[in-house]
Amino acid sequence: MQTVRPYQAGDRDACLALFDGNTPRFFDPSERAGFAAWLENSTHPYLVIERDGVIVACGGHALDAGGTVASLCWGMVAQDLHGQGLGRALTQARLDAIRAVPGVAKVSMNTSQHTQAFYARFGFQTVKVTQDGFGPGIDQWDMLLSLNERDHIAAVPLEKAYRLLNHGPSILVSARHDGIDNVMAAAWACALDFSPPKLTVVLDKATRTRALVEGSGTFVIQVPTAAQLQLTHAVGTHSLDAQPDKLARAGVRLLHMDGFDLPFVAGCSAWLACRLIPEPHNQAAYDLFIGEVVGAWADTRVFRDGHWHFEDADPSWRSLHYIAGGRFYAIGEALDAAPS
Repeated sequence: MQTVRPYQAGDRDACLALFDGNTPRFFDPSERAGFAAWLENSTHPYLVIERDGVIVACGGHALDAGGTVASLCWGMVAQDLHGQGLGRALTQARLDAIRAVPGVAKVSMNTSQHTQAFYARFGFQTVKVTQDGFGPGIDQWDMLLSLNERDHIAAVPLEKAYRLLNHGPSILVSARHDGIDNVMAAAWACALDFSPPKLTVVLDKATRTRALVEGSGTFVIQVPTAAQLQLTHAVGTHSLDAQPDKLARAGVRLLHMDGFDLPFVAGCSAWLACRLIPEPHNQAAYDLFIGEVVGAWADTRVFRDGHWHFEDADPSWRSLHYIAGGRFYAIGEALDAAPS
């Protein structure tokens, strides 16, 4: 059994043992005294994860003097348990605790080259890199996460909405009806028309999301990122009928867009709100749904001025392209053809 709970004084030795197990790759030995002092003297929130009564991860956060910026502090997982989801659970628990504090707008952290890609999957952006900042061979990566996704979300003119799908990404389909939200992954979606903008998506008869779309007459198409690989695979693999807490398990957070009573998945790079254009024959015979795009938005860190900028963005923003059997590809380099 795995539980997350607040740190207690009796956890000190177990937490120091976690530190020692991650030295020298993730921590420099000179940092141990600072960690011990934190455990003994800090009044900031600190969490531990217990598995079958054994502490296997720990980490906390602190607030700046103004209370608007939180920083992740001293996060670590037992060395022999890396890659089992403990780091993700610990980070999510800390971010959830921070989001519950009124007024906090950003989260900062310092990590190394070994874990910066992990935190990028949560939306952290690199601010500065200092070679050997923590010690010989351990660079310091200063990273920042905005808790207000709307800081980077901008409306996309409807006449350019087709560009959000023209590169053929795997997508997430979300819908809401009768108090129920659901999200599924889909590989077959494409732009259909310019004015008014339309798109098509294939929704299997067995999916719960399809029933919500048919019931409400509305849905959202969103473009997930490489950072959302596991989320995308999870919502495409598990059914809401069999797993009522599917969205929570997959780590799905929902956004609200003014004027639309629809569930938008946070962390994506683009969103298209759609009104279903009923085509009963196509839906029944081919599982093919047509939607008119009535609202479009994108994250300006990767889409702006009507164009994708994957080549300039952090690799975690790349779109996903599903093949089969859990295998995805991320979009590659840009190639510009010469005028002919």
